[in-house]
Amino acid sequence: MTAISPTPEPPAGATADDAASVRLVSRRSALLGGLGVAALAGISACSTTETTKPAAAEQELGDKGQADDVLPTETQDSRPVPGPPIITGSFASAKMLGRPTRWAVARPNGVTGKLPVVVVLHALNTNERTIFNRKLQMQNVLQAYVEDGNPPFALAAVDGTTNYWHRRLNGADAGAMVLDEFLPMLAGNPELNLSTERIGFYGWSMGGFGALRLAALVGAPRVAAVSVSSPALWADPHAYPPRAFDSFEDYQGNSLFGQQNAFAKIPLMITIGSSDQFFTYTRQWAANLHPPAAFGSGAGGHSNRYWRSVMPDHVMFLGRNLAR
Repeated sequence: MTAISPTPEPPAGATADDAASVRLVSRRSALLGGLGVAALAGISACSTTETTKPAAAEQELGDKGQADDVLPTETQDSRPVPGPPIITGSFASAKMLGRPTRWAVARPNGVTGKLPVVVVLHALNTNERTIFNRKLQMQNVLQAYVEDGNPPFALAAVDGTTNYWHRRLNGADAGAMVLDEFLPMLAGNPELNLSTERIGFYGWSMGGFGALRLAALVGAPRVAAVSVSSPALWADPHAYPPRAFDSFEDYQGNSLFGQQNAFAKIPLMITIGSSDQFFTYTRQWAANLHPPAAFGSGAGGHSNRYWRSVMPDHVMFLGRNLAR
């Protein structure tokens, strides 16, 4: 069963900050904001001296009050977000041990016909609605992109809980859920009218790791592009958190380090703030990509503010490659 959220007007009595958060930026500034084309370039290798062990690393992060990839728990925000309506639904996922799994899809306003789709994988402690909330509003960045005369596409997000988008010790596997259940559901739902023959992936933090992992599994030419922001990557097999990997063997089987060749034929874009805790590991990983990824970094940390600032660049990158 699906539901469509209406396209509301800004609520009466909204503050200036509220109005600013829902107001669409101009089409031109939206597409040229964030990184800017000049900031996208290949990068060189970067060494690191981190030698912490898992327990020490977890303790250090705990002392800071928040681990590097842990965002505040998602809470429902009832305030409306003007823009394209969000179509929602759920299905019982065998890959998630029978759990009811929610999904959300956004198609640009004013567009009919079958559309290609970008699968959006969310961060830790967030869900399928987060990318469409007041803080990120990817659907409105997409709307601005389409209204600027660019080829349209849709966004489709699904709830992967805290599974880290791969098979876990309890048997749940959010990555397999996406590939074996969610994508076929998208293709077979006539109300959505989506094509999954060529897809894009987008993700941030935990979802950035997941988007890279699933893109590598599916490969080209079906994956037209993958675009990630602040991917949660750990280069040290002795320093990873148990929320991400269940064991050393689990890390070895799912780590992306050593898997860079899988992206040789997949267009890839990476953005990360210069003060992000994953900055060093991400540079290390990207340094071994051939050809190099489109890589951008600027002031910012592991936060919604940074992710929103670079969102137009991701939408442009994904749209340009889906249209090829």
